[in-house]
Amino acid sequence: MNYFRSIWRKLKRLFTKKPPTTEKIITEETLILSNAIDVEEIYAQIEETVDEKVREELINKIARQVVAKEILDYVDSEKRNTPEKKTGRKRLFELHELRFELQKLEEQKAKLQINKSKISHVVQDDTEIFDTRINNLFALLSKNKINDIVELSDFQVTAFDKDCKQLERLLIDKSTLRRHKTREQVTRRQKELYESNIKKELINLDTLIGQNKLEEAKKQASALSIKIKPDYKKGIERLARSLIKIKEKEIEFYKKRQTDLLREQEEEADRVRIQYERKLEQHKIVLEQAVAIKKIEEAKIEEKKNRLNSLLAKKFNWRDFQRILQENGIGGLFHFTDKSNLKSIKANGGLFSWYYCDMNRIEIPMPGGSTGSRLNDTTNGKKDFVRVAFNKEHPMLHIALKDGRISEPIWLDIDIEVAYFENTEFSDKNAAAFSSYKPIIGKEVMHLSNIRFDILKKAEKVKHYNLPESEKPFNQAELLVKTWIPIDYIKNIEKIY
Repeated sequence: MNYFRSIWRKLKRLFTKKPPTTEKIITEETLILSNAIDVEEIYAQIEETVDEKVREELINKIARQVVAKEILDYVDSEKRNTPEKKTGRKRLFELHELRFELQKLEEQKAKLQINKSKISHVVQDDTEIFDTRINNLFALLSKNKINDIVELSDFQVTAFDKDCKQLERLLIDKSTLRRHKTREQVTRRQKELYESNIKKELINLDTLIGQNKLEEAKKQASALSIKIKPDYKKGIERLARSLIKIKEKEIEFYKKRQTDLLREQEEEADRVRIQYERKLEQHKIVLEQAVAIKKIEEAKIEEKKNRLNSLLAKKFNWRDFQRILQENGIGGLFHFTDKSNLKSIKANGGLFSWYYCDMNRIEIPMPGGSTGSRLNDTTNGKKDFVRVAFNKEHPMLHIALKDGRISEPIWLDIDIEVAYFENTEFSDKNAAAFSSYKPIIGKEVMHLSNIRFDILKKAEKVKHYNLPESEKPFNQAELLVKTWIPIDYIKNIEKIY
């Protein structure tokens, strides 16, 4: 209820016009007196004019000047009679109300004064005939009603008859009571029409509120707050009730929006939760798959490792191979490559055949073998072997340099133990040689015995290019290690940078 009362007070203050203060009235009246014109001069202007509007303005001016003087006199008397202001005292009337009433009275007095000036004075001392006629006039006036035509006797006194005829016309056409009644009727009709229009707009406002068209309703209420006059209390009260309805509707809609928003948030939370759980499940599946794949990869790696390690098993008669090598003074083996390949060798844990590298995506920056030698290896079934030389006077190094397959050659010292691996084979010439120099290859003791160690030793002394043509193919004798040579069998791997 306090909320509704505050709305009513705000509306009431909005429509109530504040009356002028006493200080403002005194200032206005003082200004009027300072610009005052002689009253007789104004009366003279009234007699000269025939325009009713100008006459009314001049009469208003006379009354205004008189009222100004009376108001200022009244204020002075008040100050003299009540020197001390008593708190809590309430006046019977306000100064602006007194000024309004005095203005109306002074205007009536001025009109009477004008009418009085028009009455001709009778020179004769005998006034009996005029008294008789005046009595007759009063009798006629008392008989006639306000809407009846006033009838005067048809006797002849020139000046008096003229005045009576004017009075008759005044009573017929411009009766004060008739004008007042007409004005009241017009005012009443205007008020009824005004209230009817306001009621229609208020009904339309309630309809808009009922249809939940609150934005339109607020615009309608704003327009009505300007249209409704302060004295139309029923309209103000009804507008206040409509405003309360709008506020209640807005609160209702706000609560509904909050409820809908909360529901949407809950639905969104459920959707996010379900999506998160689904992602967790997918992640779990991916992890399980990754673990499974990892296990498979580890198994493959382990299998590969086991397979590679199985290649390191020695021949059952490895000591026979050892004896032959020792008798021919072979204490180590050699493999040439480009220095740029060293990083890959260390990263992958040893030397691998070019075929194994291709199958396992191991990149060889600068491969030493040619395309032709690889083709021959494939044809001869030797593609998965690592080539090892018995000396460093190998002509294939110079051919690789000339062809540009390597640019910075290095020799790797290979442990003699690789000769004893079960799958190691021996070739008395270049294993990838053409048919004219077809090598004898195998992994038995006889194949090792076929190698011309004497020519190999001779090449170390005189250089390979100084050998007779018939001996040069035997200087390319090779040892073929199956698939790989572990890095532990490369003796100088940590000394090369």
